[in-house]
Amino acid sequence: MKYRKLIILAILFTGFALRIFTLIQISSTTFYNPVLMDKHDQKTFHLWAQSIIKHPVYVDGQAFYMAPLYPYFLAILYAISGGSVFFAGLIQGLLDTFVIFLIYLLGRKIKDEDTGIIAAFFYAFYQTVILYSITILSDGLIIFLNILLIFAIYRALETKRRSSWFFSGVILGFAALAKPTILAFIPFIIIGLWLWPESQLVVPLEKKTRLIHLVKALALGAIGCAMIMLPVTMRNLVVSGKFVLICTNGPVNWQIGNSSDSVGLFCYPKGSLLHPLEFDFWKLFFKKFLLFFNSYEWPQNLSIYIAREIIPALKFAFVRFGFIVSLGIVGIFLSARNRKNFLFVSFTIVQIMWVIMFFITDRYRFPAVACLTVTAGFLIKQSIDEIRARKFLRPAAWLILAGLWAYISGWEPGQSFADMYWRIFAKLSKANIVYNLQINNNDLAEKIAKDYEKLLPQDPDSHFFLACAYAQKGNMIDAEKELVKTLELKSDHHYAKKFLDEIRKIRPSN
Repeated sequence: MKYRKLIILAILFTGFALRIFTLIQISSTTFYNPVLMDKHDQKTFHLWAQSIIKHPVYVDGQAFYMAPLYPYFLAILYAISGGSVFFAGLIQGLLDTFVIFLIYLLGRKIKDEDTGIIAAFFYAFYQTVILYSITILSDGLIIFLNILLIFAIYRALETKRRSSWFFSGVILGFAALAKPTILAFIPFIIIGLWLWPESQLVVPLEKKTRLIHLVKALALGAIGCAMIMLPVTMRNLVVSGKFVLICTNGPVNWQIGNSSDSVGLFCYPKGSLLHPLEFDFWKLFFKKFLLFFNSYEWPQNLSIYIAREIIPALKFAFVRFGFIVSLGIVGIFLSARNRKNFLFVSFTIVQIMWVIMFFITDRYRFPAVACLTVTAGFLIKQSIDEIRARKFLRPAAWLILAGLWAYISGWEPGQSFADMYWRIFAKLSKANIVYNLQINNNDLAEKIAKDYEKLLPQDPDSHFFLACAYAQKGNMIDAEKELVKTLELKSDHHYAKKFLDEIRKIRPSN
């Protein structure tokens, strides 16, 4: 109906606006300049993209350590825009807006149009993905390619065109170059094709067996995938002399998440690697299972809890992981009753399991979140249908189960975990303030210093660096006040004492 089209257009427009306003506001925060983000993936990707522009094939002369597609994508955006980080964020925001539309289309395929609208709404307002989608990180591209892949497979099944299967393979190849773990879905593609209703089967070749149909479709997809992945494998072999399919960091990430002293999160371990036949391996696996479904957004490279305090646009994005996962998990079981949905359900489960097999971060959960928005929409629409049919018991049971799941998974980590990210924020703030003062970008330095002081008023350095920003702009009165506050919090702050003495020589106190 016409009003549904207006609703999805409104969701797309609002989702895009939220992403652009977030981009505009983050550009005046400490989380924006990738050059200053030491030990963060933002800086790694930024420098990598610049190396690609200089040497597109050779790069650093080593086999790719991380999946290479995003830095090449970023290099193209930099080449077009002259290295503009803002332009890259803008294009990524557009890409993530297209994900909203793909989720809407997937909801239609899994159940109906209302399911698609509900799912698109959830994703459009999902707070953490908005933040990551417009920053110099690969997650937005990974989500886009993953969701495009499952949509392309369903499209190929429905259109029965050979070109559609070839295109699905091409998308799989690109998705693997963005995140190789997607290759774990290949066995489920084979099973899903076998389970697909025979009346709607794959390729229109009459008088052929079902097996021939499947082999044809898989062969076309495999050719498309190989055409995309092979140049990267060949490049790795030529420059390094080693056979590396895509990248080499898989064993490192496995070590992080499966060592005897692993905590289940991103933390470099020192212990020995656990074996899957050991009890401790599965004990750690269960811990990671609980961490994955926990409602806390486990930060890596960005903390949504800090960012939303200094980026007002994020306050309008009210959807959180705990809400999506509680509805989405129940929705998985409901949608799995239709064998046409096997591909999507197995795709969702693979997106969950690969994270648990390695280690948990908020950004690694994003592809699973995108899928869970669809199954969450499925649950809500199914509940509405049941209620309209005056069947109240089942929807009540489903929603109670989802509520219990949300309640059980709603715990937060200890204060020491959160404190680590506040220390990172303080360090980034100092680096940004110094950098902007050095290039006479005094307004931005003052803005970042005020954010630092607002969020960490008990940190003496927050007042000291704000004093530096004030002084650079000639505001000696406020600079003196901030230096006094610094010394009230830390009486032996050497630089504050020296700076205050210099100011009072120039401007004697009344």
